[in-house]
Amino acid sequence: MSVLRVIGYAIFGFFLLMMLIFAVSLVIVTMQMPHVPLTHTPVRVSMQAAGITYEGPPTQALTGYYCVYNASIASDGWIVNGTMYEPNQTAYSPPGYSIQLNVGLPSGVELQDVWGGSYTALNGQVIAIPTQGEVWVNGTLIAMRDGPPALNCGWLVIKIENGTAYFGFSSTGEDIDWFMTYPVGNTTIQPGVNTGIVIAGPGGFAGVNFTSLYAVLALYYWNGTAWVPAPVVPGSTHTGEFVVNAWVYVSDNEGVVTWPGPMNETVSLPTPGFKP
Repeated sequence: MSVLRVIGYAIFGFFLLMMLIFAVSLVIVTMQMPHVPLTHTPVRVSMQAAGITYEGPPTQALTGYYCVYNASIASDGWIVNGTMYEPNQTAYSPPGYSIQLNVGLPSGVELQDVWGGSYTALNGQVIAIPTQGEVWVNGTLIAMRDGPPALNCGWLVIKIENGTAYFGFSSTGEDIDWFMTYPVGNTTIQPGVNTGIVIAGPGGFAGVNFTSLYAVLALYYWNGTAWVPAPVVPGSTHTGEFVVNAWVYVSDNEGVVTWPGPMNETVSLPTPGFKP
């Protein structure tokens, strides 16, 4: 073996040793650093519903908590020419919005438990906002029924039991008013883009243009014995209504929807005291 080859092997070995020392030092320094949790970044949503999408396991029941602390509306309207939002004073008077608990089934049937899809107004002022259950197939509404009136905060609930879907509402978080049923067969609520809770236009495929908005949404799924905070991501469920603009900030099972500015903090959530 030549002297030059020996020298080359020595240099290469020294290089490997130095890389090993560096790697060990980096591991030690990293272990000594304080743990910094991952930060969540608000996501801007435009021309679609704004809220959180369910990412948990298939379940027999899902409940969505909502509380709208502030909502000022410039207009309701529709999308024209495929992409443009056009305000329309005849859309809803006064202009409104909805909170939708949307559920997708493997059959393609979509269930909606809605607050704000319709309302009663007197002299330009809203005096009553009922909840509403809806069943959709391939974009066609095939069943609908009004439920109890609700306020700015409450719980929307959908469960499937013995082949029947039940639509419910709770204002207290302690009991449920089941106001609608629909046969769906032996099935389960599926995670994904068809399932979640969102804020959107009031109905009829309308959109809402907020001047200011601060609303909190949260999801819980039933694991067979108890309600569990649901894994969620910011996003829009498959629904025809939309917001012109909103920010969505997600932490754990909670989504904070705001406009015009984003928010990066959540509020303390109540937990459901009822059972499905």
